[in-house]
Amino acid sequence: MANNKTKKNASEIPETSTNENNGATNTNEEEADLYLDQYNFTTTAALVASVDRKVMVEVKGGHIFFGILRTYDHFANLTLEFVNERIYLLRDDLENLQNYKPGTNLSANIFNNTVKNYEFYAERQVGCYLLRGENVVFIGEVDIDKEDKPIKNMIRVDWQLASDIIEKKNRLDLRFKEQQKELYAKKGLS
Repeated sequence: MANNKTKKNASEIPETSTNENNGATNTNEEEADLYLDQYNFTTTAALVASVDRKVMVEVKGGHIFFGILRTYDHFANLTLEFVNERIYLLRDDLENLQNYKPGTNLSANIFNNTVKNYEFYAERQVGCYLLRGENVVFIGEVDIDKEDKPIKNMIRVDWQLASDIIEKKNRLDLRFKEQQKELYAKKGLS
């Protein structure tokens, strides 16, 4: 059922006309955002309101990027400018990496009840970035007034150290998944 309150006819949206004195339009940016917010976009068209704003993008592999969204296309290929890549780490990641046990049982009570309190982070500047849409897992706007709040109580660590830790964890996870795959194959499951 269509929601008639949120749909507007073209005749109801005010036309923009150029003022002869200063070149300004009658419809300002806030009004344009208001009209865009009234429509529910379910495709990459939803990104139109995020252009020229700071966004956080998570891609396959767990990489997290923060930057200004400049352009996108219908495949969700994104161009970001002034990009920082960030890694978050737990205390155990730094202190007990040798005891890290990978697991994939998402229904386990331990997994679902554990609140992950990240205490460390690493960050590096990467400049401009083009992210291929098929790799984008999550994208969201960043409130620039609150963006530093989550890392305010975290300790910054060296990028190379954090990168090595994440790489080692990923190798252990991959080895675990390969062992599980072999075990399932032996039992006739694929």
